[in-house]
Amino acid sequence: MGQYGNQPDFGTRAKEIQPTGDGNSGGENLGSAALYIGTGGTLVCNVIGGNSDGNPAPNTTVFKKIPDGTFFPVIVGNVWLNDGDTISTTCTDIVALY
Repeated sequence: MGQYGNQPDFGTRAKEIQPTGDGNSGGENLGSAALYIGTGGTLVCNVIGGNSDGNPAPNTTVFKKIPDGTFFPVIVGNVWLNDGDTISTTCTDIVALY
């Protein structure tokens, strides 16, 4: 998507996904995908470029209050069920775009 690496300007492949694993281990590797969020809420994910605070692996980022029907142009590698502690993904109807 956009100007990230070799991504085209528009999504050319789509895959419905379910959050899996947690911020500590497991989970489906999405490679590098932007997301469409059908039903909003909280999203726990792994941002491809890492966290700017230098936080070591597992590189978990939490986005809150994502509205329904959002094209989410952050390039992610995983969407986690939770952060390995107390924060869970509540977003549903998620589509990974490549």
